[in-house]
Amino acid sequence: MTPEQELKELVSDWREQVDRLPIWSAGEERLHALISRVLSIKAGTARIGATFPELSWDALVDILMSWHFKHPIGTSPCREKDISDAVRAAMTAMRLEPLAAALHAGAYRVRKTGGAKFRVSFKWNMGLEVADMHLERQATPAHLEEPTERELQWASEQARNKFNPFLPPDDVISATMERTRRAVQAWRAVHQDPPLSDDTDLGEGLNVGTMAEVLAALMATAELGEMAHSTARTRGATLHHSTEEALIEWLGRLCANVPQALAVKAIQRLMAGPGKSLRTSLLIPNSGLVTVLPLVMFPRAIDAIVLRTAASDPARYGPIGKRQGQRAKVWGDWLRTIPGIKVAEGAKVRTLTGQVAGDLDVVALDPASRKGLILEIKWPIDALTLAETAKTNQIIMLASTQLGKLRRELTADAVQAKLPPDWPAFNEIDWTWGVGMPQQLTSQPLPEPEMFATSFRYVSHLGPINSLPELVSVLKNPVVPELNKHYTIGNITIPLHERYSVRIERLECVEVDWSPTMPTTPS
Repeated sequence: MTPEQELKELVSDWREQVDRLPIWSAGEERLHALISRVLSIKAGTARIGATFPELSWDALVDILMSWHFKHPIGTSPCREKDISDAVRAAMTAMRLEPLAAALHAGAYRVRKTGGAKFRVSFKWNMGLEVADMHLERQATPAHLEEPTERELQWASEQARNKFNPFLPPDDVISATMERTRRAVQAWRAVHQDPPLSDDTDLGEGLNVGTMAEVLAALMATAELGEMAHSTARTRGATLHHSTEEALIEWLGRLCANVPQALAVKAIQRLMAGPGKSLRTSLLIPNSGLVTVLPLVMFPRAIDAIVLRTAASDPARYGPIGKRQGQRAKVWGDWLRTIPGIKVAEGAKVRTLTGQVAGDLDVVALDPASRKGLILEIKWPIDALTLAETAKTNQIIMLASTQLGKLRRELTADAVQAKLPPDWPAFNEIDWTWGVGMPQQLTSQPLPEPEMFATSFRYVSHLGPINSLPELVSVLKNPVVPELNKHYTIGNITIPLHERYSVRIERLECVEVDWSPTMPTTPS
């Protein structure tokens, strides 16, 4: 057994141990107990000013919620030790699950030393991975409004009584709602790919504008709750609970343009449950009540949230997937801004007998140099979780394989591409082939030789491009962050099964500006 195989088995054994934790035999109260424990730890670290950059509170709760919904409700009492063991296991999972995903993708080299120590290092050049990290960090509004004096005054009054009911006056909640609504708009605006229009249909009468309005109201509710109880030492004090009926009535007051029937459907889509990530399912059914968590209510990915809540029902996703595909037209529009090139979209590829063998999503030609670019465009919903990131990476690999098959057939003259009549013959053009995604890059080598993958977010940051050959050059040799200038490679050690330890390399961004601007050519 290789060290990599042994490590995979140890991770699998650890997962089985998690499934056997005593907490999963407890009753419904375990859900509230787990959430409250995490909030208690979070509040405690905030009070003393401690920070843990590697600890993502929303990811921690997401893991615990996924485990909770995976296991049936039991009848045993919910003991303090069992709660603590589950939270500690979730903290370990935050480190182990990315490792397991990377091992599955073949991204690591694994060595074993001393019989019980594993050393895990990157197999690929991780520059593109770091580029994604920097670009994601830049997709942040420059200025977000701070709470008003009236909001702060009300919150300070609540802090004197840790058990005050959550009943902010209309002027307070209205001010917060206006602020979170503008925050939602600001977050949506910073993404390079065009945001969904408010009238984008999400099925069942819902559209993007309606869902964004409901999310802004929930964020306002959660933020006020956290402000009001920011100094609370009692576990769960920063949680907002209500019946579903009360929540619907509350949304009716905050969202005057959202009919009650649509508010009901929006809440149903945002409700957590088996197989649904807490990063998109932002409300938790909790013993007859609905719990709103302040620590996961943030507007970073509104479009992805509303799309994923709509896509949770496969029967509903067909029209939504079609609309996602239409967003890919931005590639053709962007390429047409490059001087001197011609662009065709959806060029049909047919067999010699006239049957459709496929199509070329985007084809660009520079007539002067007779260089061309062919892109296979995929536009999945943006990834918000580790599993979704891995799935997007698989889409890139499959797209490369799909395009590679067409390339071989076209090169062998087994099929023909229908290009515009004023273009040169297909075999007279020097073609470059690649896969285009909305945001995600990949450091993983593609299965097809001499093929690249890029993202619209990446190319949108390149700045002015003077010609197609110039673009092709940077796509084949992408500009990426520099090691020890824009990022470093650190290590983290994870104890495993008491006896073993795993030291893993990890990427750490340096707090300096980086953008994939086109390299300058010396004059």
